[in-house]
Amino acid sequence: EQLNLRNDVKDKAKADQLRSEGNKMFHPNVKRYIEAIKLYNESIAFSEKGSTERALAYANRSTICLTMQRFEDCLENIRLARESNYPGEKLNQREKEAKTALAKARNKNASSSKISPDVVEEPELSYPSKENAPQVANCLELRKNEEYGRHVVTTRKLKVGEVVMIERPFVTVLRDSLRYVRCDFCHEERPFTLIPCEGCTMAMYCSEECLSKAYNKYHRYECGLLRDMVEIFDELPLIAIRMIAIAITTFDNNPEALKDHLDVLDESNVNGFTMDWNKATQQDIFNTVHVLTTNQERRDSNFLAFHIFNATILHTLVLERTELGPVCEANPATNKFLLDLILRYMQIVEFNRKLLSSNAYKVKKYVAESLATSCYPLISMLNHSCAPNVQRITLPDGRCAVFVIRPVLEGSQLFDSYETDHKSHERAMRQLMLSFTYSFRCTCEACTFNYPTLKVLLEGSDVTNSEDMAKHLYYNRMFSSHDDKKVRKIMAELRSFLNETPKLYPESQVCFRQVDFVRSLQILYNQTSENAEYWKHCKP
Repeated sequence: EQLNLRNDVKDKAKADQLRSEGNKMFHPNVKRYIEAIKLYNESIAFSEKGSTERALAYANRSTICLTMQRFEDCLENIRLARESNYPGEKLNQREKEAKTALAKARNKNASSSKISPDVVEEPELSYPSKENAPQVANCLELRKNEEYGRHVVTTRKLKVGEVVMIERPFVTVLRDSLRYVRCDFCHEERPFTLIPCEGCTMAMYCSEECLSKAYNKYHRYECGLLRDMVEIFDELPLIAIRMIAIAITTFDNNPEALKDHLDVLDESNVNGFTMDWNKATQQDIFNTVHVLTTNQERRDSNFLAFHIFNATILHTLVLERTELGPVCEANPATNKFLLDLILRYMQIVEFNRKLLSSNAYKVKKYVAESLATSCYPLISMLNHSCAPNVQRITLPDGRCAVFVIRPVLEGSQLFDSYETDHKSHERAMRQLMLSFTYSFRCTCEACTFNYPTLKVLLEGSDVTNSEDMAKHLYYNRMFSSHDDKKVRKIMAELRSFLNETPKLYPESQVCFRQVDFVRSLQILYNQTSENAEYWKHCKP
């Protein structure tokens, strides 16, 4: 009772309230169309199928689409409104206007000689892939020792800008703030045409196809839990439940078959770097995720007790609100197995989750912003350093490309950053964050030699008046334009400098050039929000 746990149900009053708030944002004196669309989407999510509330929200969404000259989206919303039993014939004139405007726009485009924008090629591995693992360059090896545990090394010298891994995630979970903007399954930005899950108020999809795929892959086991998980916990339990749901569907929705599989699995023989991914089944891929570290032996008793408490709550919710309840009730061994699995995966997620990023538009400028959290079985083998030599770059299709951002000598280890490095955080803060989240004391080069933050580098030199700073500011102006040709030219210039400079890391010029290089990669290869186009029709 204290947690206020409750079933997630459609709510007519809430749907009406949200639509009313959306109308206020749509008012001609306000013109906050993006906020209005989000509110209409949430209203749709809270409304019953075929209800007047849903029909009106779709109709209101069609009005915004017409105003913003999104004529095809307008017609789709008119179709959805009618499908939801929209009362009266008010939509007929709007449909006529949209069809006429769409025909004119198509004729104009057909007769226009406008040059199509350059398409940026997707990154590819810089070296031949492993025969057994096409997502990994053949110069990478997974090794294990007492000091580093499992870690990745290169058998050849690597240069800045080279790509050594491109991997698809096992699981992704959309950021909560984007639930009514992006598709929960493919994460495409489709705010004008999202459709809701009929079983909850938390998931929306860009198409019936994505809705069906999500349900069959994982959503059937999380649908009744989502709202409570989001309101009570952070994202960690949600990712864990989704991973378990994917595991169960991988074994034909049979948790007992999953238990039998894990009972005989020799975890010491599971190696994602030596496994033949060309022939791997979904069960084989699941194995590579199941053996990711939990670091449970490093946790103190209080932290473990906290995880057990959360796992117990989740376990109870799963039993009460999903089809797994009767299965577990009939088989105590399966019931205990499910609880153990929830506890294990909460810890796996905590130590192995990675952020997916996109170029989000924040009124007049783009910024790199996380859009989802994911888990990659092979990229998770990269250890942390506060002065990393590789950078994860999210591609538009959700895959992650690992770029080299510092020259790496043959035989050296590749180091990722676990969302904290010396450029942004002082050593004491980094040590605290890493110890709390990952249960280890970092002894990387940046911590050993106390590398400075960018702020300290600025304050401790005359760089603010130098040609270097002028260059840095110039790069940022070019980046703000999001002109692919200009950014690609700058990226090549920065790559050349970082590979050839005699200056040693972490000298200020090298650090700032590295920051600029990473930003150029994000602009070129991350998914870029369409928000810039939306804001042209809104009041700033």
